[in-house]
Amino acid sequence: MASGSFRSIVVSLNHRQALISSDRTAQPNGGMPIPPIRHWQAHLRASRPLRVLLLIGGLSVAVLLAATVQYIDSMRDREMEGAERELSTLNLSLAEQTASATQSVDLVLTTIIEQLKSDGIDTPEEYARRMGGRDTYQMLRARITGLPQLDAVTMIAADGHLINFSRYYPIPPVNVSDRDYFAYLRDHDTTAPFISEPVQNRGNGSWTVYLARRISGRDGSFVGLVLGAIELSYFQRIYKALQPDGDGSISLWRRDGILLARHPVLPDIGRPLGQRHFLKVLERAKSGVYFSSGGLNDGARLVATRALADYPLVVNVTRRLDAVLDKWRIQAWTIGAASAVGIAALLLSLWALARQFSAYEAATRATDAARRAVEGREQAEQALRQSQKMEAIGQLTGGVAHDFNNLLQAIGINLHVIDSRTDDERIAGPARLALQAVERGATLTQHLLAFSRRQQLRPVPVDVATLVERTSRLLGRTLGQSVRIETEVAPGLWPAMIDPTQLEMAVLNLALNARDAMPGGGTLWILAGNRTVAGPAAGEQAIGSRLPGAGPLPVQVEGLAAGDYVVLRVRDTGTGMAAEVAARAFEPFFTTKEVGRGTGLGLSMVHGLATQSGGGVELDSRPGLGTTVTLYLPRAEEQPADVPTAPPPPPAKARVAETVPVGVGCAILLVDDEELVRSATASYLAQAGFAVREAADAAAALSLLDHGFRPDVIVTDHMMPGMTGLEMARTLRARQDETPILMVTGYAEDLTSTAAAREVSLTVLSKPIEPSRLVRSIRDMASVEG
Repeated sequence: MASGSFRSIVVSLNHRQALISSDRTAQPNGGMPIPPIRHWQAHLRASRPLRVLLLIGGLSVAVLLAATVQYIDSMRDREMEGAERELSTLNLSLAEQTASATQSVDLVLTTIIEQLKSDGIDTPEEYARRMGGRDTYQMLRARITGLPQLDAVTMIAADGHLINFSRYYPIPPVNVSDRDYFAYLRDHDTTAPFISEPVQNRGNGSWTVYLARRISGRDGSFVGLVLGAIELSYFQRIYKALQPDGDGSISLWRRDGILLARHPVLPDIGRPLGQRHFLKVLERAKSGVYFSSGGLNDGARLVATRALADYPLVVNVTRRLDAVLDKWRIQAWTIGAASAVGIAALLLSLWALARQFSAYEAATRATDAARRAVEGREQAEQALRQSQKMEAIGQLTGGVAHDFNNLLQAIGINLHVIDSRTDDERIAGPARLALQAVERGATLTQHLLAFSRRQQLRPVPVDVATLVERTSRLLGRTLGQSVRIETEVAPGLWPAMIDPTQLEMAVLNLALNARDAMPGGGTLWILAGNRTVAGPAAGEQAIGSRLPGAGPLPVQVEGLAAGDYVVLRVRDTGTGMAAEVAARAFEPFFTTKEVGRGTGLGLSMVHGLATQSGGGVELDSRPGLGTTVTLYLPRAEEQPADVPTAPPPPPAKARVAETVPVGVGCAILLVDDEELVRSATASYLAQAGFAVREAADAAAALSLLDHGFRPDVIVTDHMMPGMTGLEMARTLRARQDETPILMVTGYAEDLTSTAAAREVSLTVLSKPIEPSRLVRSIRDMASVEG
């Protein structure tokens, strides 16, 4: 009864739309229809409000774009300024510690020299005779006590021979007259210390630098040297303990650009490495911060440099530029996406208003007839719409996803061709920016499918403990310092059967909701444990099941099947929700946030992921005590596999012609009802060396096969008129045709799981897909078949 009423309403509404379309595009004299573009041009000339509307819309889009770009650029400047301040502060602290450690060694040497002067030792002969005894050795041993950076103290005669040595006694017959410090201090009457080039111990591989001072007679003659051996590993230990982040480095240099120590360690101590821009900076000032486009081993860096005041040493502190700007990139992407959504909403509103202007008169004439048909069925239509609301939304989003992904595929593959055919950055740059927009469009489509619980999930065994650790690190940079993040994972946590990417997005979504609920800051817990459900939910491992000051959480999840589950819980100390708000929290588009701060799809998407994956979700929220969202994820029977290392991507400027040999000798049957997608894909595959035959639908493809065409691989769409791609695959398998089938589809409701694909042994890829990945998949399938 309800179904018949619904069909009657649809027929009536279709008739009304036909009347409106007829009035819009047909000439009054019954001649040829007016093309839509000419109709819009005529209406634009005749309608001043429409022209004003379009002008305002264009100016609004331009202002929004300009404001977004300016704000993102100012955010980057603030991020760089903050990083420069942090590096300068740390650099100053490290320089003071380095100077203090060096000064302690220098103080030992100057004390010894002052003692020699007070003892009246004024000639090389007296120095060698009086300082060569065991008592002097004991004195040197005592001097180095309590100075971990000082390895040894040596007294050296004017001819270069060792007089005494704190390391052992008697003294070995060693002459150091060929060393750089001896030659320099012998020939220069100076009271300044000398820092030698680093020397590596051949026995244990450690590096040492010598701090040397000249001993002069009253007449300025050269009496000898006193020498302190400083272990460079001492500075490396200090730098390791004070290193700001895993992406930073701290290094000690001699003033002439020789590397003395570094953390992380490099095997190039004692050599002048890299471009050493800090030497030019220190020519103008004692310290500074600059940008280095090429670091010692891993790309562009921000460098803070400072020269020690009393010693020819330089301390550098660096951070990788991409790590400095990592938080800014996330914010820039978020703001850019919000701006894009705002522009899209504005353009959609303009389009809708323009259509209203154009259709107003025709709609007025059709309204009376349509109203009379609708009024008699309004009550039945309302009940039917309420009962089938989510199903209708799911069908709508599926259709939109299919058509939208087809458009993105046609746009994307042509942009790839443009980018690969030119070396002109003026052409390739905008093409790559447009490709980023295609990727954003694909992400938007996935959000629509998640909302309707019809997304194509790729569940695999997931190590939830590792995912929680990785996500908490990301949230530490995203949520800000006012939110403290606590994680707790139960020992022996099971793997979960879930789509890892979607799960990570769900946790991020919940964390952002929690942050918004704690405007003054607070604590966010991410907890994980195991639970076995048999009828009513059984007890779970202790993972902190109580809110501070609150009673126990709910122990049952409605509709959850019996079995083993991994429980992932996100809890905050925010404002909480009233009971009537919590009851509607999972409803699509329901939000309590002010306009512009929430779409109402976040919790609905989380609910869709959990239920579509075979689990469930529960919500516990209390005003003033915070909110807890608990996800029940089905346990995976297999252990998570190691993630393979992705092969390096091809060069961005690789031309299509260079990939021609990959498809030589491989015949492809390409089946797609969308002319734009089929033509662009066929052209790209042909340029890649494949022999391509096209078919506009499944019937045409089967006809080609019936007439003897034997492809190596069949590449097909799914949603096609007449026979779908899956039905065509079943037909071929029923004929015992084992030709590999690669299905490239924008959206297919009956392929949201892998069961249908396994049934007919086909591979499914989602549009839009990068052409290079499509070529690799075809080549791999052809190779396996061969």
